[in-house]
Formats: sequence, C-alpha cells, structure tokens
Amino acid sequence: MMNPTEENVTTFFAPAGRSDPAELQRQQASWIGVPLLQPMIDAMSEVVLILNQNRQVIGANRRLLELLDCQILDVLGKRPGELVGCRNAEVGPDGCGSAHECVTCGAVEAVLQSQRSEDRVSRECRITLKEPVGGALDLLVSATAVDVDGQRYTIGVLKDISDQKRLAVLARMFFHDVMNTAGGIQGYAELIRESLPQDSPEGEEMAELTELAEQLIEEIRAQRDLTYAETGDLEPEFEEVDAAELLVRQQHLLAKHPVAVGRRIDVIVTPGVTLVSDPRLLGRVLSNMIKNALEAARAGQVVTVRCDSVDSDLEFHVHNPQVMSREVQMQIFQRSFSTKSGSGRGIGTHSIKLLGERYLGGTVRFVSCDGHGTTFSIRLPRSPALTQREETHWSV
Repeated sequence: MMNPTEENVTTFFAPAGRSDPAELQRQQASWIGVPLLQPMIDAMSEVVLILNQNRQVIGANRRLLELLDCQILDVLGKRPGELVGCRNAEVGPDGCGSAHECVTCGAVEAVLQSQRSEDRVSRECRITLKEPVGGALDLLVSATAVDVDGQRYTIGVLKDISDQKRLAVLARMFFHDVMNTAGGIQGYAELIRESLPQDSPEGEEMAELTELAEQLIEEIRAQRDLTYAETGDLEPEFEEVDAAELLVRQQHLLAKHPVAVGRRIDVIVTPGVTLVSDPRLLGRVLSNMIKNALEAARAGQVVTVRCDSVDSDLEFHVHNPQVMSREVQMQIFQRSFSTKSGSGRGIGTHSIKLLGERYLGGTVRFVSCDGHGTTFSIRLPRSPALTQREETHWSV
C-alpha cells in the first residue's frame, strides 16, 4: 500500500509515493525467501541494496550494515540518498530523488532507467553530503531490475570511486604544473643560448641543456599519456606520419640515452612510406621497444629497427640479439612485471601493448628464440578507423 498523500505530491524528478510499513515487511519477506540471495550479496565487497518500485530499501548486504553499524530494520524503507546523508535528500517534497537537484543524480537515473527496462544500467554519481560541510562521495552505481512474486525490484550496487576521482584530479593538476615548469626551463635555456655566440663553449653547453629540457618534457608527456590511457581518457590525434622520419628521430633521440652507451641503433626503412596514426603515441611505442632492446643488448651489440610493408599494413620491428627466458615471455606485458629489480618497473612493455593496440588499432607481438634473438613488432593499418578500438588479445 502507498501513502496516498505522498503519491499525489508533485516532484521535480522521480515520482513520489512510499510503501507503508506492512508492505515493506511483506516485500522484505519475499526477498528473504529467494534461495541463496542473501549469502550471495553478503559475499560482495561493494554495498548492495534491494529497492522496491518506490526506490525504498527492502534488503541490503552485510557490507552496508557494517558501514552504518546498524540492523536491516534500521534502513528498511529508506532511500539511497537518505542512507548516505545526501544534502538534497531532505530538500525535495518526497525526499531522495524528488528535489530539483536530483535531476543530475546518476544514482536516481540508474534506478529509474533500470525499472523501465530489463538491462543493467550504470551511472556515475556525485553526492554532496549534509555532514561534514563540503564533504562529497563519488559513486559508481549499477542498477538491475528483477521480478519476484509479480513485483519489480532493483538490485543496486554502489562502488565508492572517490579516491579514483581524487587521484585523477591530482594527476591532471600535477602534469599541468610540471609541464609548465619544464617548458619554462626549456624556453629560458633557449633564450640564453640564442644570446650567446654560436661558437662559444657556453653556447654548446646551453644547447645541451635545451636538449635535456626537451627530453624531460617528453618523459613527462609519456607518463601523462600512460596515465590517461589506463583510465580511458586518452584521445589519439591521427594524421599522416612519415615512417622514415619517425624512426630516424627516435634513433637520434635515443642514441644519447644512457641505455645506448656502448650499443648501436641501426634503422632500415624505405623513404616516403607513410601511414595515418598518432605520431606522438606511435613514437612512444617505438621508443619503448628500442629502449627495452638496448637494455637487453650487451655492450658492442646492435639493435635493429625496421619498417616493412605487409599487404595494406605497415610493420615496425625492433630486434636485439638476446633471448628471453620462457618465464619472462609469459609475463612480459603484465603491468608490474620487470626483468629488472626494484618496484615500479615493467611499465615499458605494458604501455607498448596498451597504446599500440587499444589506441592505435594495431597488433603487438614478439618472438624470442635461440639463434634469432628477440624481435618486438607492431602491425598497423595504413589508414585505420579514427575511433578507439578495443584491446585485442593474442598468444605467442
């Protein structure tokens, strides 16, 4: 039964109306009678709510009750915003979901849309808390409608993504500020270099400083792109790329890198070969391939970089004479795996696959065997669809 006064209330978003206590208890009993339901939701690490058609709680998992330090009867009949302390839960004419501000609430939208369909609906939701002042929650809400005993209910899963959102904001601020600082160093060094005589020792030193500043900026961009790539926020910018120019530039940049000491980089490519790609991201992939090859090669050995035309595609290959063990080969693209000691390693090969496949639409592979050494390759279409592709999977 519904409260008729509440049912006739005009709201700004979700409809009004609440079930009376007797109806709530009957609905709760229906759900308790579903075999294995409560053990299943209790096993989940996220908060799980069972809502009736009036968006009221008639069931919850242990995770929620532990967080609120309460019993199920304490939350029975409440709505999600009322449970978490949303500032707007008391503003609307019928509580949570009925205020003007609720129009932008992803949680309410997910529940309402799930009630209208049989699909799982997920929305992000930012809730401004009543207490503490200025407090907020960022949630990922997934809502799925199910029918039990002729009535439609919604299973809502609430995942707290506040830390994830906070880190994303901090990362953007950090990259913005540090790029500005590094760019200022580069610009200042360039001004000093231009003011000095061309043949002076100081001019050569300032040219070296300018180049080091440029390398620093490139390293910052690389970390920024990888961070955004892993969160799905990276947007490739496709344009025509000259393969020979790109490889020669990588050869020039990496020849002075510490990992290249005592080793040589040979580039084999036909001039005038082009493809449509993101030159920055493709350069990043090739740079990581070459760096890994230089690190694996011994002093005096040669790392060979080659570009071949294969049907309507281009293949870039980076070869070094060393062979990886089978154990290394099985883990090579895992994010945190590295053949070198120390934490925080293993990003290079991970980024090769992430950027090369998901964002450039290519296929990354490698071959490592006795007598042939190790070759990493990326095969790319000359003119890919300018959309983000799902990461493909392959086996060696």
